[in-house]
Amino acid sequence: MQQLPEEFLQALAAFDEVLVTSRDAQTRGTVPVWFVIAPPGVVYLFSFGFSEKARRWRSDPWIRLSVPDGGPSVEGVAPFVGSDEIDEIAPLIVERWSMQGATTPEGLKRTLRDGVHVLVRVEGSP
Repeated sequence: MQQLPEEFLQALAAFDEVLVTSRDAQTRGTVPVWFVIAPPGVVYLFSFGFSEKARRWRSDPWIRLSVPDGGPSVEGVAPFVGSDEIDEIAPLIVERWSMQGATTPEGLKRTLRDGVHVLVRVEGSP
């Protein structure tokens, strides 16, 4: 797992949303997304499974994160995280996104398993 640059993570930590650019064969889009920074220097993004950005993430794992207000940007890859991979980070995610329907680690696992939500881990490009 390739970490994101520390300077980028420090700048991002001052915000509640990150600007996320993703693409597929025909389109590219940029939207604000809630995030959480987790060890060892990666960013997790949580979204509805049926969203346009989730569709683009499935089509192409490339992603660009930009700190709002003209801050730095990084490019990386965004692999999907399965419900069986979240035990270590579930408390952090639940604390951040409980208002989106994932009020407990078990509830988070269920929404990921059922495809209601998706979770991606943004890692730096090698």
